[in-house]
Amino acid sequence: MSEQQRPKKRRTMIKFAVQNSTYIAGKGNVTDWNFVTANIGIDTDDKPIKTDCFYCEWLNSYGAVAIQQQADGISQTARIRMTFVQAVYNALQTNSVKIYKNGIVDDLHCYMLASSPDNYAEQNKMLEFNVKHYEVK
Repeated sequence: MSEQQRPKKRRTMIKFAVQNSTYIAGKGNVTDWNFVTANIGIDTDDKPIKTDCFYCEWLNSYGAVAIQQQADGISQTARIRMTFVQAVYNALQTNSVKIYKNGIVDDLHCYMLASSPDNYAEQNKMLEFNVKHYEVK
């Protein structure tokens, strides 16, 4: 893998939660957020080892772009680069997804997708996308 196709610093842990809405008679629609998991190996009993934690290169926005977005009510934006994971790519392409920075599941660390995910050069080696965070009060 060349240097252009690899995130430089994968130091920020993130989690992805996918919206799952179901209709329950008498209650109406119920919405749950389920974490995206991926297989990372097999243990000694031939059972799959799964994780919901992924590491990425987190690049905050600054300058004119950040100023314009603050005027639109967006308090923070960032560009995410991470190793390609098919389950994450599928979730970002097809579902409503929340991204939790540092793996902390609360409103303060919750980001939404701001751009389509890019499978860099269609080589299934690196994912790149933008996220946005609205001010929480």
